[in-house]
Amino acid sequence: MTEPDRNRLHNMLDEAEIRPSMQRLAILEYMHSCYSHPTADEVYSRLVKEHPTLSRTTVFNSLKLLSDKGLINDIDISSDSTRYDAADRKPHGHFMCKECRRIFDISLDMSTLKLPEEYICSNVNVFFKGICPECNQKISKTK
Repeated sequence: MTEPDRNRLHNMLDEAEIRPSMQRLAILEYMHSCYSHPTADEVYSRLVKEHPTLSRTTVFNSLKLLSDKGLINDIDISSDSTRYDAADRKPHGHFMCKECRRIFDISLDMSTLKLPEEYICSNVNVFFKGICPECNQKISKTK
């Protein structure tokens, strides 16, 4: 990540009134470079190689804090674990394949979703579950 990008992430933490520790910056940087919708365990496994003093608890707590402050989105698409996505990406939906368990970003016109005015929304999650095109081809070939 470039220095201007790191500065932007540092500013995001400052604006959200989050102390920009080395661990939080590393987690936020990873979330902005990752498109695989990782779990907290996956974030930890990836970052502990570069940051050996990083604890699993720090990752879980930081992800919760970043999510609570709106810097990342928590995606509860699967009952086995929460996944995370950078919050500053273009609004989109998610598709989880029941075969390979991967999660894909799906382009959607989110402007068509309307919430009654008396509600205040802080996070929208639209997701679908089914079979992805790659797994569908594999299943079709075996039939």
